[in-house]
Amino acid sequence: MRRAIAIAAVVFAAYAIGAAEAARSDIDMDGTGIAARSDTGAEATDVAARSDTGVEATGIAACPDTGADASAILRAATSLFPVEPVALYGSLIVRRQSGVIVREIPFAMSLDWGASPPVAEYTLMDSFGRTLSSARVTRSASGATALECLDSEGKQVPAPPLTAQILGTDITWLDITLAYLWWEDATLLAPETFKGSLCDVVEVRPPAPIEGCAAVRLWIDRKHAFLRQAEQLGPDGARVRWMWVASVGKIGGRWMIRNLEVKRPGTGFQTKLHVDDLDTP
Repeated sequence: MRRAIAIAAVVFAAYAIGAAEAARSDIDMDGTGIAARSDTGAEATDVAARSDTGVEATGIAACPDTGADASAILRAATSLFPVEPVALYGSLIVRRQSGVIVREIPFAMSLDWGASPPVAEYTLMDSFGRTLSSARVTRSASGATALECLDSEGKQVPAPPLTAQILGTDITWLDITLAYLWWEDATLLAPETFKGSLCDVVEVRPPAPIEGCAAVRLWIDRKHAFLRQAEQLGPDGARVRWMWVASVGKIGGRWMIRNLEVKRPGTGFQTKLHVDDLDTP
């Protein structure tokens, strides 16, 4: 059910959390707990009830037990991604800390994580649907990400580092590709609670040097295995920027990230990646 109007957009990596129902709803993850919110405003107290067998009732995969190592936790998280082709549509929304919106950039994303090698294509556009830039991303078995970029005229341009900001927003290619979930150099740290949810904390390091990124620290929800928060660490180990999943929602029977927030210290701005629609060709 592709949107009838051509919404010029960049497509953000579809972080799907399999579910059977076709109804659409959102799960607010910014509060002290996880609360499901349907279009009617009704709320539930959790994403899903756990059955006696330990399998989530909605089909959301459970994270490995406490004894799981870092690699197993990351595999559980990436297993939630769809292997069939998926297209996503949405907007990058830049706003001041006061909440005032200063810019919106529509995006469209075409993902085929089941291909060999896995590939994703992104298109960023202006409010009139004209292409501002586009990119093609492929991922190797080691987790290395290759980025090919085109300008508004379709001419190839030098690829920026994965940490480069996209069109002046706080979003980088690390955010929309979630490349760090496939990095093999991973260390399991002490678990922490993030906004009411117990999370396994995993620190990953890139397979090849990336400008401004010595490592990324990930908070993976232990119960549901999906990413809750990520922090980019600079060469000195200090937090350079951070990203968190504000809400997940169900579109076309598939759970996926609806709102992803990204912030850099000291800028006074914050960028939201909002997913409006999904299409499965």
